[in-house]
Amino acid sequence: MQEQPITMANLAWRNIQRRPFRSCCLIIIIMLFSATLFGGSVIMKNLSLGISGMADRLGADILVVPYGYEKNLEVALLRGEPSSFYLKVDLIDKIKNIKGIQAISPQLFIASLSAGCCTSKVQLIGFDQQSDFVIKPWLQSQLTQPLTDNQVVVGSKISSNIGDEVMFFNHPFKIAAKMDSTGMGFDTSVFMTMQAAHTLMKEAELVQGDVDHFADYASSIFIKVDPDYQPKDIVNQIMPKYSIDYKLDFIMTKGMLSNISKWLNGFSTIVYSLSAIFWVLAIVIIFVIFSSNLNERKREISLLRILGASRRDLVKMLLRESLIISALGGLMGILLASVLLYAFSLLICQTIGLPCINLSVIDALCYAVVVLTLTLIIGPLSSIYSALSMTKFDTYSTLREGE
Repeated sequence: MQEQPITMANLAWRNIQRRPFRSCCLIIIIMLFSATLFGGSVIMKNLSLGISGMADRLGADILVVPYGYEKNLEVALLRGEPSSFYLKVDLIDKIKNIKGIQAISPQLFIASLSAGCCTSKVQLIGFDQQSDFVIKPWLQSQLTQPLTDNQVVVGSKISSNIGDEVMFFNHPFKIAAKMDSTGMGFDTSVFMTMQAAHTLMKEAELVQGDVDHFADYASSIFIKVDPDYQPKDIVNQIMPKYSIDYKLDFIMTKGMLSNISKWLNGFSTIVYSLSAIFWVLAIVIIFVIFSSNLNERKREISLLRILGASRRDLVKMLLRESLIISALGGLMGILLASVLLYAFSLLICQTIGLPCINLSVIDALCYAVVVLTLTLIIGPLSSIYSALSMTKFDTYSTLREGE
C-alpha cells in the first residue's frame, strides 16, 4: 500500500491525533460555544416569529375577560393550557355600537377531559362563525363550508387527522380540518361551534345555578378597534358602565405583546452574553494550551526546519491544527444544538411559555454558517502568537538541549 506523501496538512492532522486528550478538551470548549450561540439564536428567532405571528393572527386589540382571569386567557393564548371561565355574553349587545369598535366576537373556553386525540387535557374553544374574525381567517383554506355542531377543527400539534373521530365529555366529534401552525396555544386547542360548546357546558354541568341559559355565557370577548381610534378610549367607555356589573377585566394586546418583547430582549442579552463568555474562554484556553506546549514542541519544530520546512510552512501547519479543531468543535456544536432543538423544541417553548414558530431550514442554515464562521476564527486567532513564537528560536541550540 502506497503511503501518502508527508505534507503540512497531514502533519497538522497527525499532531491532533497524537494528542487526543488536549484535542478533545479544545473541541469540547468550542462545541459548547457554537451550540450555545446557534441554539440560543434559533430559539430567539423562533420566539420572535411566534410573537410576530401572534400579533398578526390574533386580530383583536382588546380582550374582555371576567375579573381576575386575564392571566388565564394569556396562558391559554400563549401556551394552550386548558382553562374554563365565563361572563355574560349579552354585554356584546350593549357595547357593539360604541364608536370605534370595528368588530366584536365572543369565544368560549372549556377545559376538556382527557381525549383519545391527546395525551392530556386540551383547550376546547367555541367560536361564533357569524361574527368571528380571529379563527375563520385561518380556516378559509381548510374548510369549504361552515362547521357543523358535530365537527371540530384541531390545532397543528394535535395528533389526530382529518376524518378521525374524537370524544369530548362523551360527545363524539368528527375532525373536519387541521389548522396550520400558528405558534400560539391554538396549536394544541380544539375549535367547535359556539352551539356545540354550549351543549358540552350543559352536559358537563360546567356552570352552576343558571343551567337553563348556557347560551348566555362566553369566556372572552374579542374587540377589533377602528384604526382611527385608540383601544384605551374604547376601554374607557366600557369600564365605567359595565365593569362592576359584569365584573370585567381588559387585556390590551399591544401591551401584552410589548411585555413579551421586553422579556425576549432580556433573554437574548443573556444568551449572547453567555456566548461571548464561551467565545473569550475558548480563545484564552486555546492560547494557554498552545503556549504551554511551546517547550514540548520546540524539538519537533527544529526537526521540521532541518528537513526543509520554512517558517511560513510551520506557521501554516500550526494554524491549520487550530483551524481543524475549531471546525470540528463548531460542526459538532451546531449538530448537537440541532438535534436537541428538533427533539425538544415543543418542550422548550412550553417551558418558556411563549408562542413559538419553527425557523425555516434555509434560515437555520444561514444561522449555522454565521456561527461556524465565528467558530473558525477562534482557533487561528488564539494560536497565532504561539505559532509565530515557535518558529523564531534557534534550531541548532534546541536540538542540542535534548542531548
